[in-house]
Amino acid sequence: MKSGCGKVVISMLTCGAAASALAQGTVVFENSSSVGNITLNSPSGPYAAAGTYTVALLWAPGGHLGTAQSQFIQVATYGPAGTSTGFFTDPNVVTIAGQTPGAVGVFEVQGWLGNYSNYAQAIAAGQSHIGQTAEFLNLTGNPNPPATPPVNTTGWDGNLVLGDPEPSTIAIAGLGAGLVWYTRRRKSNARNQA
Repeated sequence: MKSGCGKVVISMLTCGAAASALAQGTVVFENSSSVGNITLNSPSGPYAAAGTYTVALLWAPGGHLGTAQSQFIQVATYGPAGTSTGFFTDPNVVTIAGQTPGAVGVFEVQGWLGNYSNYAQAIAAGQSHIGQTAEFLNLTGNPNPPATPPVNTTGWDGNLVLGDPEPSTIAIAGLGAGLVWYTRRRKSNARNQA
């Protein structure tokens, strides 16, 4: 009886792995000077200098607008090693797990100056030039060779403007820092009184 159960579990795992391998779409994470630019403080420029900024592609399951920010997953990054001024071009194909070829995915692009791992780290470090696009819908391509061309994620409109964080963002970061300080101080006082 145990061996029979083992075979059933192995079969289910094998089928699940095969299904998940098929349910993957591909995109090319890029933009170009004719589609959008990385600019500082305004859509009209100045352009961010080559090698100074990081841009991330985020994807969320569901394929519909209005997805909560917490659902987005960073799936690709174009970093400061790039040489293009004012725009990014990453030729790498990004595979989006859970997206069948031709499926509609919901995406977002975030950017920041510096070599931080993600948008939240840039904010926490006090980076003054950060920004993100509105979420947008984009199709995925076929990942299987011979591959149909992957679909470029150029569905977002306009420039990615890297500007100073909103005062509310700074206030939240300040509150977080104050809370950490207060908690440590309380613990320190408790230890001193003991």
